[in-house]
Amino acid sequence: MPDVAILTAIFAGYDTLKPVVPQLGVDVEWICVTDGAPLPDAEAAKGWTMVCEPHEGAHPNRAAKRPKFRPWEYTDAPASIWLDASFRVVSDQFAVEALAHAEPISQFVHPWRDCLFAEAAESALLPKYAGEPVIEQGAYYRARGHPEHWGLWAAGVIARRHTGGVRELGAAWAHEVNVWSFQDQVSQPYALRETGLRPAGLPGTHFANAWLKYEGSGRH
Repeated sequence: MPDVAILTAIFAGYDTLKPVVPQLGVDVEWICVTDGAPLPDAEAAKGWTMVCEPHEGAHPNRAAKRPKFRPWEYTDAPASIWLDASFRVVSDQFAVEALAHAEPISQFVHPWRDCLFAEAAESALLPKYAGEPVIEQGAYYRARGHPEHWGLWAAGVIARRHTGGVRELGAAWAHEVNVWSFQDQVSQPYALRETGLRPAGLPGTHFANAWLKYEGSGRH
C-alpha cells in the first residue's frame, strides 16, 4: 500500500499533464483522472496511473471534482494530496513536507480574501462562472448563519489524511457543488464549518512556495 496518493484531474483537455517527481521518504502513488478527451500522450503519462471517467453530460468542471472531494475512492493510501493540473511539482520533498501540516487537512490560505461572500461576489464577475448561481449560493449560506470573514482557502492544493471527519467533509463539499455552483472555493468554508474542520495553512501561497510552480493553462 502506498503511503500517500498525489491526485490530479484533466477534463476536456483543460490542462496538460505535468511529469511526476520522485519523492523522498515516502511511497507515492500518482493518479490522474481524465475524461480521455484527449488522453495525455505516453511520455506525459509516464509514472501516472491513468483513470478514465467519461463525464456523460455533466459539466467537465463539475465532473473533474470527484477525485478532489473523494480521493479515497481512487487509492488505498491513508493520505492524499490533491493537486490542480495547473501545478508542476518541483521539489522531491513536497509530499512529506505538505503532509506534515495535515492534521488532518491543510491548504494554502487564499491570497486575497478571507470570506466566502467576497469570493462569491468576485466569482460572479468571471466568465468561467457565467450562469452559475454563486450570488444565490452566498445568500443561502448567509441565511444559514455562516459568518463573514470566517476564512477562505485556495483549493488547488489539499493535503489530507483520510480520517472519518475528512471523509464527511468530502461528502458535504460534493453535495454543495452538486446543488449549487462548481466554484468550490465558495462552498468549502461552509462545508468545513458544517463538519467542524478548519485547514492548517501551508507555508507560502499557491503562487509562491518551495514545492510547486503554477502554470495556468490560459483558460483559468
